[in-house]
Amino acid sequence: MKKAPIRYLIVIIITALAAALVIWADRISAIENKKFYDFPLVIGQWYGRQVPMEDYVYQSLETNYALLRNYSSPHYLLPVNLSIVWFDDRNISFHAPEACLGGVGNLVKTKGTTRVSLGHERDVGKLVVEQNGMRQVVIYFFDEDGYITMSQSALRLRVLMKRLRFKRSSVSFIRIMAPIAGSETETMSAIQAFLQEMYPLVPDYLYIDRATS
Repeated sequence: MKKAPIRYLIVIIITALAAALVIWADRISAIENKKFYDFPLVIGQWYGRQVPMEDYVYQSLETNYALLRNYSSPHYLLPVNLSIVWFDDRNISFHAPEACLGGVGNLVKTKGTTRVSLGHERDVGKLVVEQNGMRQVVIYFFDEDGYITMSQSALRLRVLMKRLRFKRSSVSFIRIMAPIAGSETETMSAIQAFLQEMYPLVPDYLYIDRATS
């Protein structure tokens, strides 16, 4: 019987903490990413072109920080497409990648993971999608100031733990996709080559301690 009051006390403490976090989240100001749209158009031997997005896209994403670009290299036949969406810790509302791609007519053929080099070897999400007979390889991951994951629940828990310490954070969704012209292996080779050049730039433009100062 003595355990019941302890359980009630724990529930009360957790409820109080959750209420405090809600109040704190309402009062904190938005973080301005001053460098997001300065993300380079030229990355090594990859040359980018901005893909325009309509206002409704930003509204559905619930953030002002989103870019979509095609990067081409003389060493690869077809371009890779880079999408980055950035949120501060007040409102993290990512949509599932397969849902976003399905919303614009892509059919998900396979879903799994693959290992890529992001400073260290990391597992990231991988899709193969098809639209109008064209197949594409898609890789994606979430980046919370250097913490790489495919799990939105792990991401939200990490942000919550930072809030409990009254620390701010930001989260980016990074997606790279490229058409399968020959083999899927060749397409992954192009994606890997682009990542090797692109990812070292991420901290300066997306991480809260650099992009907002």
